[in-house]
Amino acid sequence: MNLFSFDFIKTTFSNIKSNKQLFSLSVATNFIAFTVLGIFFLLFVNLDILFSSWDKHIQLIVYLDDKISNPNKKKIELLFNSNDKIDSIFFVSRDQAWESFRGKFSSKSNFVTSLNFNPLPDSYTLRFASGPDRLKNIRDFSEKIKNENGVESVEYGEKWISRFEQFMIFLRGFILVFGVVLFSGMILIISNTIKLSIYSRKDEIDLMTLLGATHQYIKVPLLLEGILQGVSGSLLALVSVKLIHLYIVFWFQGSLESVFRGLEFQYLTKPIIFSVISTGIIVGVLGSSISANQFLHRHNSE
Repeated sequence: MNLFSFDFIKTTFSNIKSNKQLFSLSVATNFIAFTVLGIFFLLFVNLDILFSSWDKHIQLIVYLDDKISNPNKKKIELLFNSNDKIDSIFFVSRDQAWESFRGKFSSKSNFVTSLNFNPLPDSYTLRFASGPDRLKNIRDFSEKIKNENGVESVEYGEKWISRFEQFMIFLRGFILVFGVVLFSGMILIISNTIKLSIYSRKDEIDLMTLLGATHQYIKVPLLLEGILQGVSGSLLALVSVKLIHLYIVFWFQGSLESVFRGLEFQYLTKPIIFSVISTGIIVGVLGSSISANQFLHRHNSE
């Protein structure tokens, strides 16, 4: 039996017309739920892009001990040159570092100009090759090099990177849990809407059963009605999130580009869009199936 035959579609829209207030209420509720979820997805997508952008600019800085011996310094340089993940090596002497520091901060602080000694060490700035494991390569090498004799410390922003990663893990988990809660709630909403629709047509369904209508013939329009509720809510939510995206781009894109090095605020990715629509379909099918099966089972028992 064709799910999208003309009779089923006609019956589905007839049911919706008879219960348009219930249908509209269900669509509106699903729309709000999907919109809230979509906003979290929008935040996650752009934070992930931001982190990927920052990842490309992360460099490992190796600070040397002032009393480092030449053999230890050569050993460290050999470790640099033997690592094929390192793209470039830039040596900054303590004199160069102090001149650069004084040039930036002497006009802002009298304390800097009053110092009569150089407190900065020699250092190497290492840029790693681009790739999906770039940050891992930086971490692994920093752990290896920091214990070498003559190395005072290493720096690549480990603390803020770890905190950002922990936040992204938390946000991913929050979206998952929040999505499951919304998913369950939307199934319940559609299930109750279809249940009310069934009971408003109970006499008609009883008559159809007496005339020999099969359970499938009764159930399919209800499934289509549930699918329309879920899909309509998800599509309206995607449009709403797109409007929010356009609003942010229109009013704040200039500020975002200046703060985040030319980052463009992005809309949801295609996999997320397809997932939202697919979820709308699944929610509609499950919600309507629960009510339809319960009613038909009770009807058979009677």
